[in-house]
Amino acid sequence: MTAPREEMACQICLSPLNTLGTPSTYIHPIQLATDGHEPVPVPVSQLHTVHRTCDFCGDPYPLWTLHGGELAAVAVGPAGGVVQNFGDRWAACATCHTHIDDGKNDKLVDRAVRTLGVGDQPQARERIAQLHQGFLNARLPERTLITTTAWPTTTIAARDLPKVRDRLAHLYRGPDGLPAPLTATDVRHQIADGLDRSHLFWIDGDFADLAEHAADILPEVTISRDLVPSTDGLIVWSRAVTSRQIIAASWTARRDDWEVATYRAIGAGLDGEPLQRLREDAGWLAPINAERVDERHLLPGNHPAAALVATWLLIGQQTAEITTADVDKGIRKAYARANRPVPEVRIVSIRAYSATRAGTRPTSGDSGLSHGSRFWVSGHWRNQPHGPGRALRRPVYINPFLRGPDNAPIKLSTTVRMLGSRSPKRED
Repeated sequence: MTAPREEMACQICLSPLNTLGTPSTYIHPIQLATDGHEPVPVPVSQLHTVHRTCDFCGDPYPLWTLHGGELAAVAVGPAGGVVQNFGDRWAACATCHTHIDDGKNDKLVDRAVRTLGVGDQPQARERIAQLHQGFLNARLPERTLITTTAWPTTTIAARDLPKVRDRLAHLYRGPDGLPAPLTATDVRHQIADGLDRSHLFWIDGDFADLAEHAADILPEVTISRDLVPSTDGLIVWSRAVTSRQIIAASWTARRDDWEVATYRAIGAGLDGEPLQRLREDAGWLAPINAERVDERHLLPGNHPAAALVATWLLIGQQTAEITTADVDKGIRKAYARANRPVPEVRIVSIRAYSATRAGTRPTSGDSGLSHGSRFWVSGHWRNQPHGPGRALRRPVYINPFLRGPDNAPIKLSTTVRMLGSRSPKRED
């Protein structure tokens, strides 16, 4: 049996590519408007974001990959025939998937006709219906969650974390496909079991800002047991952080390592039945990266989980002030009906700084330089000795501070954003 050909996307525009002719050449989809660049094919598995569209209607936020028979169209002209291969895997948005599940193929075609603006062309509608039906006639029952869609930004409230956690565990235990390396059933079940045991952390806006900046300049870090705030855990930031648009991360402890996963939020902009089914089937989070991290592993600063590690470090060095959230009333009732204890959701905020902590650093330790003015030193990491014989090093984040004589004027050429100057507010 021939292994399925790996899907390719253009490295420049991040769009999936079709194949044309024999032997096959990669081309941009016909309906895609580009700047004229030639396709640069790379495997989709190497990209954390792909600008794909729904293959049924063109919606820019596809949710599921459906599997069917190989579908090709033959265009016949004076010079002969040209074959365009549409493949055996089609992306479907939440709305189209709902129509397909409900057997409402007419609504599926209506949606495509409206999106493509060909409602006044009966022949075009007929061709669209033929393509849809050709794929659906050979459709297989499995589906795979698309985790590379760049959904609009959204937020997840602290009070909803138990529900978000439970739905994510349900996704891991369920039959729906996930991209590699989450295809192995044992790995998925280990992560789901870890989520059941996990401590829940919600990171407020100021702390998310701090963690993002700290992650951008994070040095190499040696991962150890005393680094993580709990044996198993789920962290949700109040907003997406870093260029990868990560909004959550989980870690599951094993004997000598952890299974670490990062997530993006899905479903923003949907409503009605498509949104309800998404929440029931997949929930709020889609994994965009997952890998095993060994004890004493040296994690590079540009690792996909850098925001998680930076947040761990900041919590561990007493930068954080932790309060608890009021869990949603409906969630409390659901847990009571299932005879489960309601989990505690910890809200992580920046500890309010006193004038001394956030103000001028003593100048006696300066390198002999005399400053006629004070200036801000940006936040940065510094390696701190720790462990047996203080032989190990752990990054400690140094908050912005003023350097220079106490009574000297502050240079106006430098600015700094001070975070956490007020006591944290309870999040509803």
